[in-house]
Amino acid sequence: MKESISIKNLGPIKDITIDGIKPFTVLIGESGSGKSTLMKVIALFRWLYKQQNIDSYLNASNNAASFVLISKKIFQNCGLDQFITDDTEIHYTVSFDRSYSYTIDYTKEKEYISNIRIDSNDISFSKIGFISETRTIIPHWLNKAVSIKGASLGFYFDEVLSDFNQAQELIGGGIEMPFLNTHFHVTKNELGKKYMINSLGSDDFDIEYKDSSSGIKNVVPIALITEYFSKNFNFEKAFNRSVLDILSDSDNLTEFKPIRNLSTMEKKIFLHIEEPELSLYPDAQCALMDDIVSKCFINNKNEIELFISTHSPYIINHLNLLIRRFDKNADGAKYSYDDIAVYQVINGKISDLKIQNERLINTNLLSETINTIYSKYKNLG
Repeated sequence: MKESISIKNLGPIKDITIDGIKPFTVLIGESGSGKSTLMKVIALFRWLYKQQNIDSYLNASNNAASFVLISKKIFQNCGLDQFITDDTEIHYTVSFDRSYSYTIDYTKEKEYISNIRIDSNDISFSKIGFISETRTIIPHWLNKAVSIKGASLGFYFDEVLSDFNQAQELIGGGIEMPFLNTHFHVTKNELGKKYMINSLGSDDFDIEYKDSSSGIKNVVPIALITEYFSKNFNFEKAFNRSVLDILSDSDNLTEFKPIRNLSTMEKKIFLHIEEPELSLYPDAQCALMDDIVSKCFINNKNEIELFISTHSPYIINHLNLLIRRFDKNADGAKYSYDDIAVYQVINGKISDLKIQNERLINTNLLSETINTIYSKYKNLG
């Protein structure tokens, strides 16, 4: 299965095409360059393709229920509607080795996203996860320390909060973060749950999650959710819930005759993470990337594809170490150069940072600020 996407004239994005999204993709760029917009569009169209798979499965299983995908509402939920212009175009394609392909197209004139019928041999089931930068509010939200009218901070916060809650319910012992020398865990009493952070080392402390450092507030949801997706996410429960909810709503349960068992379908988790480096010292940023890569690609039970947006040159530089470890079969987190993509988002377009003949990510452009500071320093005499 190969994914491709083309986006034109959507907010900061002028003209971007990715022909073959890699299993591990990283975006870097300035604030407002379009990194998060690009990642949100890819996550959204992956979700749309997931819905088309479920619809095709039901249709092939003697069920007439079909999704009505209202494009305006979908883009509003994701906060992307304000970027749409008369010239906006989005084309997302999934293709297979046997020359089959399925495309979801969007232009402003289209009120609905057209249903596509996916061949029963190609039907798959996926989980789309999005760990947004709003995750740092979670500890205050859990302790009712944040009061928002309407009890929501938007679609992406609701998504990350939902995954966080499911993760902490299933991972009973909490999660260790050795690179921060801390452990997150949940205690229960007659008053409810308490979310706690305690030390893994000689420093003895046990404090409430909401009172922890900003770096810990950032890392806990990432560490917990990646562990959950890696080992604890139950595809069968998620699939049955999705199918039964639709069958119940359409009152067509008696006509349902499944064409395929979930065990014979391709199953995958698509995980998107915004700015994993928030409030972290460079060493901790690199250690967090080791932790994420290990959970997603080395110590995982479920197949995961990872998409990250970042401002951090340290993370991009650290990718070269992951690639080098893989090539040398060294210990520690590692990843294949062939399965990674790194793009700089600039002026509404993307620039590929991979150096094809050297198995390296080009980080020279990311050092320009340091070089400029040094030049200005020298010019002062």
